[in-house]
Amino acid sequence: MPLPSHQPINPSINICDIKPYSVFKDLCKLLDQPPCSWRNLLDVIPDKIYKKHEIEQQFGLATLQSGGSPSKLLLQDLGRRGKTVRQLISYLEKLQHERALMLLKQEEALQITRQPEAVSAMEGDTVELKCQAVGFPYPRYQWYHGNQEIAMGTDSVLRIEETRPKDAGQYICRIHKVSSKDPRKPQSYVFTEWVELTVIPATNASAQYDDPPTIAVHPSPVRVEMNRPVSLSCGARGKPAPFYQWYKDNTLLQGETRREIYYDQAKASDQGVYRCRVWNRGGERWSQGAEVTVVVPAVNQSCAPGIPEIVMPPVSGDCVLGGTAKFICEARGHGQLIYQWYKDYRPVPGGDRSVLWIPQVTLDLLGSYQCRVSNSAGDVMSKPVSLKLPKDDFPMGPEKPVERYYATDKVALVIGNQDYRNQDNLEASINDAYTLSNILRNELDFKVVALTNLDLQDMTNAVQAFCELLDEGVYGVFYYGGHGYENRGQQFMMPIDVPTTYRAADCVCAQMVLKKMQEKSTGLNLLLLDMCRMRNKDCSQPPTEEWDIDRPRGNVVFGFATCTNAEAFEVHGERNGIFMSYLRRHITQPLKVTHMLEQVQKGVGQDKQASHVQFPQISSDLREDRTLRDPISFHGHTQQFCVRNQRWAAAHELPEAINFEFPSCGVHVRLGFFAEFSNVMVMYLTVLDLGKTQRCLPSLRDFPPGVEIDVKFSNKDKVEDIGCCSNILTNFPNPPKNINCVFTRVMDIQKIRGDNLELSLFLDYVIDGRELQESHPILIPKPLVSKMPIWQNPLPPRPPPGFANPSFQQYPPEFYPPQPYPEYQLGPRIAMESECDFDDKSLGDLNLNT
Repeated sequence: MPLPSHQPINPSINICDIKPYSVFKDLCKLLDQPPCSWRNLLDVIPDKIYKKHEIEQQFGLATLQSGGSPSKLLLQDLGRRGKTVRQLISYLEKLQHERALMLLKQEEALQITRQPEAVSAMEGDTVELKCQAVGFPYPRYQWYHGNQEIAMGTDSVLRIEETRPKDAGQYICRIHKVSSKDPRKPQSYVFTEWVELTVIPATNASAQYDDPPTIAVHPSPVRVEMNRPVSLSCGARGKPAPFYQWYKDNTLLQGETRREIYYDQAKASDQGVYRCRVWNRGGERWSQGAEVTVVVPAVNQSCAPGIPEIVMPPVSGDCVLGGTAKFICEARGHGQLIYQWYKDYRPVPGGDRSVLWIPQVTLDLLGSYQCRVSNSAGDVMSKPVSLKLPKDDFPMGPEKPVERYYATDKVALVIGNQDYRNQDNLEASINDAYTLSNILRNELDFKVVALTNLDLQDMTNAVQAFCELLDEGVYGVFYYGGHGYENRGQQFMMPIDVPTTYRAADCVCAQMVLKKMQEKSTGLNLLLLDMCRMRNKDCSQPPTEEWDIDRPRGNVVFGFATCTNAEAFEVHGERNGIFMSYLRRHITQPLKVTHMLEQVQKGVGQDKQASHVQFPQISSDLREDRTLRDPISFHGHTQQFCVRNQRWAAAHELPEAINFEFPSCGVHVRLGFFAEFSNVMVMYLTVLDLGKTQRCLPSLRDFPPGVEIDVKFSNKDKVEDIGCCSNILTNFPNPPKNINCVFTRVMDIQKIRGDNLELSLFLDYVIDGRELQESHPILIPKPLVSKMPIWQNPLPPRPPPGFANPSFQQYPPEFYPPQPYPEYQLGPRIAMESECDFDDKSLGDLNLNT
């Protein structure tokens, strides 16, 4: 849209007084169009005068009207609030919305504020020539090499990668601004000064310009407690950039080729003297030696002087030929503990740690294993355990009795964070949460609390509510999908309101979740973290000991989507992320939980897209062969089971379907409910009787603050149009043909305050060619998790008498008393349509225009 020539607008006048009107009209058209629209303008207004729900109701609805302009409504409202053109210009300058500013702002002459400088560089180096100018319209740049225009040189900085001798010579930049009459043509221009780029050929560079490395930062001696993080750093400068290689006790450390060497948990074997070799083509240097001393923790009452005590003995296992096997023996005692594994009473070479890892099982590795743990006071030997082939592979072996495990109940918390306020949005987190919650609930008999897009307070509340459902012998599963990071062995999950620069206090620690689960004496704790585990450079604080587990229970499994200091990925266009794509295939298998996760590892490792970028990891102390398919037996825990079931069912109860009648036009409408997640509900309107109207369209509006509604994706005639994960119609009992509904997706249910959800039902209809509208308030009992006490605030006063319109009948009655917890019931109501039967006769000829 070419911008017309006009006289500059007086910046001191009110926005509503912009003249001529054609300027105001063109400004509205520009702000109605992406990518820099009226929503971006709202984001840069410093005093934040509008709340989120007000923005949609006051301006966003204009997009649904023919010829409606949200920008016009916004600018008029800003004018009524006393905003001037000068303030509007300052907002647009923050957005650098040049075309809009051309309508309001006076032109400014070009002025060069920074001239480029001559540069000498070696062949292969990267060179940058920089200049800067001010003016309005904003300056444009064009670089020249001699008299030759550089096609890609249209920025204030000219960057030349891997310089060659042919790049040497004279450079100059032309700076110009466009005309407000025709933005395609330059109006005026100026030139910078000529500068010389000198490129030194590589044949001369090595002899004349190499700079041997100089170590600026030597590693320092470290004294660290066993199992605590330890790091050493070495910094050097030189030209070209130097390489690094670490050595321990003069022995090369494979793979340690960075400036920093870092171990999550210091072991006794890590003790020694470390040095770093630094070199480039100009020479080499060695750092000073730094001694690492690993200190055994102080003695406490449970570790009195004496021989060690084995707290987690190894257990027997079966493994196929070529597979991997692992034995674990954990002990505690005074002083430094020394481990030694034995096979058939002979020492195992390299078996000097608490974990014995066998990467590939062969026939000669089958047999009996024991672990000896010793300290200065003596030693203790674990009981013998066996490694053998499964029954099918080794039919002549003795038959092993099968031990059956039971859960007193199964409870899961599933969180999917996708729509972040200050970070990049994700694509698959909500779908991943929906996929897993359906499998856990429908195939593995779990009571599932599934929540999406939680802020920090809501995530904390969710963990607390989840742990209140745990008890002795319960299987607990915690899943998180979203952004995250790792800091020295602790994982941090990021809520959707995490700031741009974040630290531990802005996130939820996975070790905190585990400790709260362990306090409930659960039978199994499975934590699945589908997130990145890169280190956060802005979080330098040491890991907190507040969430350390007092003692192991042999019931914990961590399943990580990726390994330490690596990222987890999504595939664009795919329904699920990489980790969930394979987890959903194997999680229902009757395998020990760790073996099931090993199948997930194997699947990702064989994926052509993911095998080289994502490496799932397992961390476990699980001693028993517990699976997620273990049956529930609440014998001896009946009372706790009933209370837990009652509380969970109450938190997933949907309101009853409600019928409405509009006496003035005879239209009958039914409002039904469906739970997509524990905090996401779909409300759908069905016209049962058209009455006197030729056509009608019901809609839901005026939702309370806090509840998340996107007006562009509400009141739609298809579930697919509201961003829903599931096809609701497939869950209706015997749905009639040609059924027509209007769907609205309500998110952040947990933020409902008061006794009820208050909103309005609008009905637009046509009678005798006249277009009419009615609207009436609705009161709905708090649904799903919003009624849980942990999310409730003090209740507001009851609605005043006369709240209901006498010409508008709502049944059941419009006033709802507080709902008591339902009686004990096994059947969950989540993901089920609220009780609603459809009349085929009344719907058969229905023509609902939406």
